[in-house]
Amino acid sequence: MKKSIALLQIATLAAVTCFASATVASAEEKVVVYTVIPFPELNRKMNEEFTRRTGIKVELLNVPAVGTLAARIRSEKDKPRADVFASAPVDFHEGLAKDGLLLPYKSPELPPDAVAKGYADPNGNWTGWFASTTAIFWNSDRYKKDVGENVPTPKTWEDLLKPEFKGKLVSANPQTSAIGFVQLATQIFRLGEEKGWDYLINFAKNTAQFTPSAPLTVTLVEKGEAPVGVYWLGDILTSKFNRNQPIEYVVPQDNAVVVWAGSIVKGGPNPEAAKKYIDFLTSEYVQDNVAKLGFFHPLNPKVAPPKGAPSLSDMTVVKYDMDWATQNMDRLRKKWGQVSGH
Repeated sequence: MKKSIALLQIATLAAVTCFASATVASAEEKVVVYTVIPFPELNRKMNEEFTRRTGIKVELLNVPAVGTLAARIRSEKDKPRADVFASAPVDFHEGLAKDGLLLPYKSPELPPDAVAKGYADPNGNWTGWFASTTAIFWNSDRYKKDVGENVPTPKTWEDLLKPEFKGKLVSANPQTSAIGFVQLATQIFRLGEEKGWDYLINFAKNTAQFTPSAPLTVTLVEKGEAPVGVYWLGDILTSKFNRNQPIEYVVPQDNAVVVWAGSIVKGGPNPEAAKKYIDFLTSEYVQDNVAKLGFFHPLNPKVAPPKGAPSLSDMTVVKYDMDWATQNMDRLRKKWGQVSGH
């Protein structure tokens, strides 16, 4: 009888252990990722490789608007559906962290100088995995006809203020787009606020259109409807190399580099799977594909920059104060509307 009871206890313990293991496996078999990355091939390769390495499936929600996804995370705070917010500029993650919506995590896969370089949050709220930089670009088929036979192509921010470029520029609207605001803040950071506004007012006088939808900037230059534009370098390179458009470009001195990061949603269904996904984002595999398929700058020092782009270490960039920019965003956008004439 005692032997039977002992065997029953062992069997019960084994069943409980198996159930617990099955529960853990179930919790880890899927990770829900929110992203704005617009490249299907990049997303597919990343997530298939993550599943191959970990056995965890990826459920991806791709919405081409960072603000929309951040708002969704806030709306789901009582019952989070996402595990990872995979791609947003740092200020969006900082905002979510201040609202207590992120789970801090310091990935052991990060290089030791990641925090010092501004590539990772010292508190673990976000982990950077690629960067974007701004650039000046033009339609090489239309430039001489539309700007002037003997007008040199622009090399610096100041070149864009020359009278030859009046009505020839296109840029994103700072009031409606992230890149537009980054460009505005860049001029203030490099020149100081008073001289920065002088520059911005004169830049606005030369600009034919500030596009309400940021990607339209590249489209207008591709079509020759505007000969010169300012935008993210990655999108410019995508136009040139992937779509074979007649685009040339320059990365000016004193430009901005914006770190895009991933974070873990607090209270999400699978926090352990989320940690593995954050680790994965820092890997050479992901960073190499980010550079080759998305033309973004990798943050892993072992990975080469995108085709046609300088390395981050070769750029001269402004000191972009994200906290100041976030705190002053509403004021700067309001003033822009008052002084720009657009």
